[in-house]
Amino acid sequence: KEFIDRLNKLQNEIWYDGEKIKGNISDHPAFKGIIKTKSSLYDLQTKDELINEMTYCLPGEHDPIGLSYLQPKTKSDLRKRRNMIEHWARHTHGMMGRSPDYMNTVMMSFASSAELLRDKENCFPEHILDMYKQAAKHDLSFTHTFITPQVNRSQSYFGSSEKPISAKVMDRTEKGLIVQGARLLA
Repeated sequence: KEFIDRLNKLQNEIWYDGEKIKGNISDHPAFKGIIKTKSSLYDLQTKDELINEMTYCLPGEHDPIGLSYLQPKTKSDLRKRRNMIEHWARHTHGMMGRSPDYMNTVMMSFASSAELLRDKENCFPEHILDMYKQAAKHDLSFTHTFITPQVNRSQSYFGSSEKPISAKVMDRTEKGLIVQGARLLA
């Protein structure tokens, strides 16, 4: 319920099929099911019989957070993370490709390696650690997407450049694929 309420309170401007969504995002037919499923994953973290398998406490803290934020230091830590992820995968029958643990793991990995950036020019490990702490504390969920690069709209473009802008397989050899072009991570 807290997850759904938090989403609804954001009142983000969201457009679907050319129309602006009015009202709660959690009530819209296009999003209602996935939001309910995602919410049920967070509910697993509060079940008495699973709470120790789904959450942990950061050193010096008392409030439990999702185990997907655990920075593993031992084999036991890795097993705990795997077990938590398995609970979520089983709960969704493996049909949710972007469950919260997916990008939480990326966030945790960035935080785990932040020290490698210390004292490097134009690197800000303290920002990574702050973001990680906030994300873990509030059990935030992130997502990403890959998009096709945009062309310069100030010039005419008819898709006739010699080299592709969007990633494209150009050739297949005995050594593998030859790909030209790009995809952007958003």
